Amino acid sequence: MKTALREKQWAEKYPDLGTDPLPVAPYVSDEQFALERDLVFRRSWINVGRVDEVPNPGDYIVRDIAICKASILIIRGSDDVVRGFHNVCSHRGNTLVLDERGSCPGSVYCHFHNWIYSDTGALIRVPDEENFFDFDKRDHGLTPVNTDIWEGFVFVHLDPEPAETLREFLGGVADQLDGCPFHEMPLTQTYRVEEHANWKVGLDAQNELYHFPFQHRRVLGDAFVTNDKKQCRYLDLTLYDKHSVWSCEFQRGQEPTALATTLFKFDGVLRSFTIPQMIGEMDFFTVFPNFVILLYQLGTTTSYLTYHFWPLAVDLTIWEIGVYFREPLTVREQLRQEYFKCTYRDTLQEDTAMHETLQAGLASGVKSHVILQDNELAIRHFHRVLESRLHAGRNA
Repeated sequence: MKTALREKQWAEKYPDLGTDPLPVAPYVSDEQFALERDLVFRRSWINVGRVDEVPNPGDYIVRDIAICKASILIIRGSDDVVRGFHNVCSHRGNTLVLDERGSCPGSVYCHFHNWIYSDTGALIRVPDEENFFDFDKRDHGLTPVNTDIWEGFVFVHLDPEPAETLREFLGGVADQLDGCPFHEMPLTQTYRVEEHANWKVGLDAQNELYHFPFQHRRVLGDAFVTNDKKQCRYLDLTLYDKHSVWSCEFQRGQEPTALATTLFKFDGVLRSFTIPQMIGEMDFFTVFPNFVILLYQLGTTTSYLTYHFWPLAVDLTIWEIGVYFREPLTVREQLRQEYFKCTYRDTLQEDTAMHETLQAGLASGVKSHVILQDNELAIRHFHRVLESRLHAGRNA
């Protein structure tokens, strides 16, 4: 087992980030929220799902990026290419596809006047077409959105001319996780929670492990390695250009509950499944601006989770959580996964309540700054990246 529990080592590794408090204003300012919409979300690659969600030609998902007032249609065409389009009819601007997901082999149509588009975005039928003026269907297909795929994750960019490719944007995250067997772990559970909190409050609260021994002590106990003061420390921390990853390890020698003993007892079907790209036993990748990939490996139990923090207003956010496992081979393995999901759900409920009380405290105006310690350095990095993007956009 690796150990890296020395105090203040990450500020020493990344001295350029400094140690000053962070201002509260970005969490409560409507002006800041508008800037984040225009200079961050409209100018970044945003993850909107996985190719597993559109496995067959005609399969589609719709993702609303509310902060940008954009509805995005992701559809696999009859040519097997996954594309993204603005979910807007070319005729009168009606929302084209109303369902969150579905299948429409060959074509999609508008419910208002029955304009029909192919699954590759071309306009193929217009009722009473001859009654339009100087009209050519070839000029009125669906409006495309820049779309790219990395390791099965579908990203879109709302700028018609992105400043960088998806690979350039992901940088070190892609370098670390290239080849990760995400495709072997399908989505098994989704949670969506509407929180009365700024999107950065939720992301910040998850982007550290300082709170583990306190907030989650009743649900998780001493699940993670701590130092002699019973404090969690990053096992490792790497800051990329825009993104970050921190890691920790699980505590050994805990007395399991009777249920856990039964569920995790060897049942004769031991599948060796490791993720060689992992750094620790839990790796938390923050992909700027609002996406998280969380890898778990504890014994024979391997999983990953995704978080999306979707801003609705300066003090309102949808926190979306996806849980991914391999298909279970035995009943006991399936029960292990259900046990994991229930335990994790309980910790998420604790987190959600805390996000909202954090926002209430920040909005009170009592404090002008928040204070960060060494094992919250990933938060400091995130805000440095955010402020750099806003500064560059203001001065462009």
